[in-house]
Amino acid sequence: MKFEKGHKKVGGRKTGTQNKATTDIKSKIAALIDMRFDAINSDLDDLEPKDRVTAYLKLLEFVIPKQREQKVDLSTLTDQQIDELLNKALAKIDNNETT
Repeated sequence: MKFEKGHKKVGGRKTGTQNKATTDIKSKIAALIDMRFDAINSDLDDLEPKDRVTAYLKLLEFVIPKQREQKVDLSTLTDQQIDELLNKALAKIDNNETT
């Protein structure tokens, strides 16, 4: 039966659900790292400082999401709207620094 526009998706995985192979391999990698954590830590200590920083940065990619550039077209906003947005952003920064 051909899919027709306007009908909801039926069956299959829900959006964002990983397949079983991905879930399995991620859990195996996590278990391996957990079991070998002390050895990995020791290996990092044995690296040259430059290499150690590179390794830390690569590991951070798995913990902290990469930031993407956000492009905003301010040409459609009034000066007052731009000032309000700027003040909100600065207030948010101030709140993060105090917490």
